[in-house]
Amino acid sequence: MNNYWTGKLVMSKASVRGLLVLALTGATLSMGSHAAAQPDPPSADDCPSRFQAAFANSSYAGGASGPGKPGGPAGTGAARKVNEIRGIGCYGRTGATTGRITLKWSTPGKLYTGIMYYQLLDCSTRKYPVTQSLQYPNGSKQNYGSGSANVTLTKGHKYQLRITGNGSFARSVDGAGSIGYFRTIKVGDTPAWMDFSSSCM
Repeated sequence: MNNYWTGKLVMSKASVRGLLVLALTGATLSMGSHAAAQPDPPSADDCPSRFQAAFANSSYAGGASGPGKPGGPAGTGAARKVNEIRGIGCYGRTGATTGRITLKWSTPGKLYTGIMYYQLLDCSTRKYPVTQSLQYPNGSKQNYGSGSANVTLTKGHKYQLRITGNGSFARSVDGAGSIGYFRTIKVGDTPAWMDFSSSCM
């Protein structure tokens, strides 16, 4: 009997099972890549029940008072509020002398440089005994991040959360410039990226 190609592919049941496993594995890997997609922008819903929230989103593009592109000349023209960097801080007491604070942030594009603080103000002393920070001196390829800390509190004292920070990020261009900026204090017509939780607790 001569051996020749008939145009038909004959496969054993074991081979079919093997291909099915490979196909399912490929589908799982594909689904996994979608599952690791960017999270939704932070919101007050990210805070646990009975925790207070501090929300900040004030940012700007352009402006002579702006720092300009990293490593380049200062910005020009009038600063324009674009409100694109979102940050949500959460604070809650977990005991008589313990608490927990968190911070999540996101931007339209990658972060060029930045530092974000989440702090507790002691409402009795008006000082900040607790300061945590997320620091990105070389930026971040991702356009989101988060941090958290369990903190020690003074018994009988109440506290208020503050989030703030400064830096620059890539934004969706709409004529105001491709770089967005945020800063800890208001300068001229540029807003401050800062917010306090609603009350001392």
